[in-house]
Amino acid sequence: MTEPKRYVRLNPRFDRGETLSLLKAEIVQQQTTIDGNGDQNKYPLPVNWLRPTKDDGQVEFYAIPEDFRLNRSTSFRSGRVYGMDVTSGAAVLALLFDTYDCDESIKSPDGAESKRDDELTQLRVLDLCCAPGLKLCMLADLLHFSSTVVGVDISQNRIQLCKNIIKKYHVNQMTSGPKDHNKEVPSSHSTIRLYCTDGTTFGTGQLSGLVFDSNVEKQELPKGKRKRQNKSARAREKRRLLELQRKEKVVVDGSINNEQQNEICDESVSNRSTETNNTCCIPLFDRILVDAECSTDGAIKHIQKREASSKEPLWNDSNMSELVDLQKRLIDSGFLLLKSGGTLVYSTCSLNERQNENVVSWLLDKYDDACIIPVSFNKQNDSQQAPSFVEQGSLAGTIRFNPLMNAKKGITEDCLPGTGFFLSKIYKRL
Repeated sequence: MTEPKRYVRLNPRFDRGETLSLLKAEIVQQQTTIDGNGDQNKYPLPVNWLRPTKDDGQVEFYAIPEDFRLNRSTSFRSGRVYGMDVTSGAAVLALLFDTYDCDESIKSPDGAESKRDDELTQLRVLDLCCAPGLKLCMLADLLHFSSTVVGVDISQNRIQLCKNIIKKYHVNQMTSGPKDHNKEVPSSHSTIRLYCTDGTTFGTGQLSGLVFDSNVEKQELPKGKRKRQNKSARAREKRRLLELQRKEKVVVDGSINNEQQNEICDESVSNRSTETNNTCCIPLFDRILVDAECSTDGAIKHIQKREASSKEPLWNDSNMSELVDLQKRLIDSGFLLLKSGGTLVYSTCSLNERQNENVVSWLLDKYDDACIIPVSFNKQNDSQQAPSFVEQGSLAGTIRFNPLMNAKKGITEDCLPGTGFFLSKIYKRL
């Protein structure tokens, strides 16, 4: 039987060898019992099937024992590792890379390609349901520093959690890297912005809710022994955020120049805006991730916690229609904000067809310029490394990560994902 595990992603700004040595030593020190022999020396285990290339040191996930107390470890507290499930990583990689695309002929050669662009390219990337912020950090790690990553969430508590995580890994000089903490924070970080607002209406009508910008945050880092911003620093930060928000907002009324007009509001966006009474008021995005709120019926740990506490799930059969309507509005909002030639990934931690394939089918029926790019995580792996828990969805080109599938087949595998997951990659035709 495969033992339960959790996953970490290495912070690429720290020395890989040092991080792995520290993590391994901490696992042994905690004397976590993994199997009948108590063999913890095999950890951390590399998740090879998730690396875009064998030599890509920017994307390294490792499995560790589920009962390893990660939040108490030095490797975690120092910012050397992210606690992140492999399925979330898969969504980010499918969005940025064409490595996993099964049919590259779908995209026009003149359109935006679904891979990490060269160093001169500036990408705008949107994470429409961004909490807790780990996917935002991964996006920023993989993109060139001239890119901008925007995160949106409607909950103030969840946005605060995002801010804390981003500050730790992309602002704080002690935990963001490099290992020499006497050096300044490296300039390789992409700009990260957070909006506390409704993802179903973000970018339309009145733009508001900008609560964080990583560059502004770095400018207002407390000096000397102070650990928190003083009153004047907070006031300056607020003014800078308001100014950034004002610059981000553009009025689609012909007052902007032709180049901006073409980038911001192409004909297809204008048509949709008329139909929905929404006006796109910000520059469009090259890549968009919609990891939508769902019933979490694929999240094994969530299910176990609910069963242990006898708590009713937030979403159930009685209000499922309301949830599906929210998911449709989120994916519709994301597609509205996507450039022609851009890509969108829709994902959930549910294995419910109504929340997954049916939502994607609804979008495809609504927009003629939307189509699926089939993806596979077996494409770049040999038979020894190909994940057996990945299956095709009921809609052609979509995939599901189903850790329960192996149990049914009697298969044991070292690097099972910690949750069930659905993923679909959607292209916006030129």
